[in-house]
Amino acid sequence: MTASHRSTGAAPRRLPLPLALAVALATTCATARAAETPPLAIDGRLDEAAWAGARVFDQFVIVEPWTEAAPDPALATEVRLLSTPSGIALGFRMKQPADVPLLAPKVARDEMTTADRVNVYLDFDGDGRAAYNFAVLASGSIQDNTITNETQFSPDFDGDWKHAVQVEDGGWSVEILIPWTTAAMRGADAPERTIGLHLDRVVASRNERQGWPATSFYRGRFVSEFAKVEIPQYPASLLHVWPYATVIHDQLDGDTRWKTGADLFWKPSASFQLSAALNPDFGQVEADDLVVNFEAVEVFFSDKRPFFTENQTFFDMRTPDSGQLVYTRRIGGPADDGQGVSDIDLALKANGSWGRLGYGVFGATEDGDAGRDFRVGRLLWDANERLGLGWLGTQVERPFLDRRADVQAADLRWQAGESLLVNAQVMGSRVEQAGRERSGQGGWVRANWNPNSAWRYELEATHFGQGLDFNDLGFMRRGSLNELELTGEYNHTIDDGTSALASTRWYAELQARRSDSGVRLPTWLILEHGTTFRNGDQFEVGLIPRSDGFDDLLSRGNGLVWRSARAEAYAGWYPSREGKVGWDFNIGARPEGVSRALAVETDLQLYWFPNERVNLMLEIEPMWSPDWLIWKGGTRFARHSRRLDAANLGLNWFPAPKHEIRVKAEWLAIRAREGRRYQLGPDARLRPVAGAEPDFDINNFGVQVRYRWEFAPQSDVYLVWSRGGFLREERSGESTLDLLDEALALRDADQFLAKVRYRF
Repeated sequence: MTASHRSTGAAPRRLPLPLALAVALATTCATARAAETPPLAIDGRLDEAAWAGARVFDQFVIVEPWTEAAPDPALATEVRLLSTPSGIALGFRMKQPADVPLLAPKVARDEMTTADRVNVYLDFDGDGRAAYNFAVLASGSIQDNTITNETQFSPDFDGDWKHAVQVEDGGWSVEILIPWTTAAMRGADAPERTIGLHLDRVVASRNERQGWPATSFYRGRFVSEFAKVEIPQYPASLLHVWPYATVIHDQLDGDTRWKTGADLFWKPSASFQLSAALNPDFGQVEADDLVVNFEAVEVFFSDKRPFFTENQTFFDMRTPDSGQLVYTRRIGGPADDGQGVSDIDLALKANGSWGRLGYGVFGATEDGDAGRDFRVGRLLWDANERLGLGWLGTQVERPFLDRRADVQAADLRWQAGESLLVNAQVMGSRVEQAGRERSGQGGWVRANWNPNSAWRYELEATHFGQGLDFNDLGFMRRGSLNELELTGEYNHTIDDGTSALASTRWYAELQARRSDSGVRLPTWLILEHGTTFRNGDQFEVGLIPRSDGFDDLLSRGNGLVWRSARAEAYAGWYPSREGKVGWDFNIGARPEGVSRALAVETDLQLYWFPNERVNLMLEIEPMWSPDWLIWKGGTRFARHSRRLDAANLGLNWFPAPKHEIRVKAEWLAIRAREGRRYQLGPDARLRPVAGAEPDFDINNFGVQVRYRWEFAPQSDVYLVWSRGGFLREERSGESTLDLLDEALALRDADQFLAKVRYRF
């Protein structure tokens, strides 16, 4: 969460005429197809006659830990699938005897927790490019994600789908209905379609996952290994408008700000979707994590804003090293003149298909002299079931900086065989600023080979030219890189039922890198071993040695920094949970500075579930570092001994259905002592210079209390109080308790927000 965040920008404007017309259209326009009575009552019981004729899936195997063994018959799972005019319906029936605890805590949407659950993974086009994940916990809480690049999950999707849970003696059942309007699909006019499907069920007290077919998101390939299932297809259309109103009262200056606007979503058929945001409100009802970043690479934040999460998978093109060509947090982010956050006047997004060709356009314009204009185009063509080609182009105009940035990228996905998948991408950028032009190129290719269920391999080669830059709209950790990665993984199943171990996993990854100008960067070797015990406990240990080499990012363009050979290690213990208390523990050690002295970092997470409607999480992360190296500007550096303390507290309470109260508090403090000054020389070595660096403290605290009432589908009332502050001061002698006491009094931001959003 950003403790010092305040909503800023232009003064509120009156409700625009297009918004009034959109609201009127939503309330008077009927869809082209008459409404049909749903054939199923989604109540979790599976007692309608229609389920008797459903397709049945009951050949589940254990995929976590990866054994592919048949589950205990006392924990059998059966899933039924129906294709109906209202959508794709799935019914789960699970056996669960009384001696296997059913963990069913109530949690906020998309919150990760230890709980019994079922998952449906759907690739609507069946081409392996993207999928949607729908999860229902035994408590009735839900999670939904998009999946791109085979295994990259993103919770930045909140779809409108139905679900219900029924718990009975000896087991439980779930019904799910996923509307045809959930995603834009190719070939929506055909009477049948082929989807990619994966189903799983988690037995939380045993850390066990049953799945069909046998695949796992831990094995490099996931979406492309879904089963291909042919189902009847039905036409669908909808029109939704979400007008909203927000009021923010700043308790520091007494100012009160109002804002109104709307989001619109129109789908005349399953082949085309149009989204629009008029005078959108992107105020913080979801708090970002606290971050104090001294690194040369910016921190990535996910996006929960509804307009940017709806049908965004079509534009989601990733690169190695967690790059992203369209990073929507750029839109409505900090203004180019440094005066707060930009307001967005209008944002539009459309995507659809024509035969085997998928297409999409996306654009947004910001308000004010420092506002920017963003444009995106995307094409996807499936030549056949094994080969797909794509193109993406972005353009950003930044008048305040006299800057224009254009990026073009082409991508390929080739299923070369049953066990071999190849992905590739080439890209180029051109940036013009103040009469100067800079261009660059790059590309990467990745081959995943899974010869059998025990082994998997991955080979990846990346080239980013020195001039490549897609940061105006994308997220790029670095340019000027040539990298070769080779990965191997072996999963060993232990068949002896008397053994305490269920499976083991061995993982190795080699990363050899040079900059585009030939500078030798450190070579990394990642070695990891994981053990899953038969009672569900998990243990993980890793070692990461790396060679000597140059760091070309640390000085922010002011010269290379020589780094000696070094290594880091980590371990984690994740016990299974049966009662009301759970915990996880991680510890790591790594050198941070000039020497090989190790910094030690620990992470303890405690969970308490007093009942199914209340849960509490406490995370404590202390760190000790004898040699912390930070950049001070130019070729100047400083070394300190560092103590870092971080704590996160999360409380969720669900007093009644559709009502939730959440408290989230975060604290991060750094004490830097024994400062010494260093200068970067022309030989890339850091050498001490006269003078001492002053001791300093950083104290950062934020708290948010949020009430949410979902009074209708995708319609909410929010009441949010946020407070926090940031302090950096040159001093010494403060203890951990002193800093915590000081943090509770920090008050750079203190505001109350009320928001109502209703779907017509």
